[in-house]
Amino acid sequence: MKKSITTLDLNLLLCLQLLMQERSVTKAAKRMNVTPSAVSKSLAKLRAWFDDPLFVNSPLGLSPTQLMVSMEQNLAEWMQMSNLLLDKPHHQTPRGLKFELAAESPLMMIMLNALSKRIYQRYPQATIKLRNWDYDSLDAITRGEVDIGFSGRESHPRSRELLSSLPLAIDYEVLFSDVPCVWLRKDHPALHETWNLDTFLRYPHISICWEQSDTWVRCTGNSGHYHLFFF
Repeated sequence: MKKSITTLDLNLLLCLQLLMQERSVTKAAKRMNVTPSAVSKSLAKLRAWFDDPLFVNSPLGLSPTQLMVSMEQNLAEWMQMSNLLLDKPHHQTPRGLKFELAAESPLMMIMLNALSKRIYQRYPQATIKLRNWDYDSLDAITRGEVDIGFSGRESHPRSRELLSSLPLAIDYEVLFSDVPCVWLRKDHPALHETWNLDTFLRYPHISICWEQSDTWVRCTGNSGHYHLFFF
């Protein structure tokens, strides 16, 4: 008997797409900001609905069944259409809007003027509140206390702000790439040496503070090797 979509929780289809992308219950759970147990229960419901295993375990993770492979393109198109419907513009300019923004200090200087101008052009009656990006900012976005956050991209494998670890509720876009710079006088002796971290640490600095912390460079062990840490 043909099943009706009215009896299917559409959130299960989102879970199905993430499982297809990640091929892992654990990774899909991280993106949805739920427990692996919750994803496993959703997968069980999907298997019952489609009367198919959908995925089987393999050494490389979850391997899709033939039915799942045949549905992949249709599922992606359905998700894209759903996003387009949700992004439909509202023609009436709302009043009294309040934008809560969180940004790291360097990004405030680079982006604030242009960003605030764009906001006021579209929403003339809006209010903009700006706060410094800190450890709680990611959770503040999830809780709805912050609308948009601007932060440097994390690369440490244990960081909770890795792009691959962000909860599903947070959408992101990489705006630009940059590298750290060191400013020194024209006759500084470091200019005559090989430029590396050892040279950098050998001389005094006006400031090595990053986000109100000066502990981002640490010497570890007795080997003299240095590692970079951002807090």
